[in-house]
Amino acid sequence: MYLIEIIMLPKDLTKDLKDRLKNINGQVEGLLNMLDKSDNPAQILNQFKAVNKGFEKAQYLLLDEVFRKTLAIKIAEALETCPGNCGQEEKIATIRQQFPNLNLYELTDKMEEIESIYEFLQTNTEENMQTITLKIDNMVCQGCAEKITDILKELKGTKKIKTKVIKKLVQVEFNPDLINESEIETALTKSGYQPKKAVI
Repeated sequence: MYLIEIIMLPKDLTKDLKDRLKNINGQVEGLLNMLDKSDNPAQILNQFKAVNKGFEKAQYLLLDEVFRKTLAIKIAEALETCPGNCGQEEKIATIRQQFPNLNLYELTDKMEEIESIYEFLQTNTEENMQTITLKIDNMVCQGCAEKITDILKELKGTKKIKTKVIKKLVQVEFNPDLINESEIETALTKSGYQPKKAVI
């Protein structure tokens, strides 16, 4: 399996690399034209050297900029997903410690390792998710429902928010390792709402 199938590289990180590769492509086309015309051997050799140098720079950009920054992003995502008792915290901490000193050719292995950890955490989190349904008597309009949704989305540990304005109900899917029912209700109360656990 190719790495690109395992980890999606952020487009903002690959833009400079793609521009450089397009430039190299132009140099290669120029080299092909020179060969067709049987140009000066010295000029052909110089063009070969330029293409080779361009590839070396592109490879360095791929490893040091794209891969290293992608790994940093994945480490941050894993840290955010793991509350400290997820069973993977030691592995994440080890990769985080190693990160500043990783050589360029160790990056791909660590990217695969952290992605595997992150996928495990995502699956484990989904299995542990809980749902609470709240009745909010003063949720009287669609604007109120949207504001409540925004408040809940800002809470760390909430995932899916569903509102039913007519019934004045809000359903919240959350990770109990990161937030509890009381904290969800408190956040809404502080914003002026009157949440009560609904009996379904």
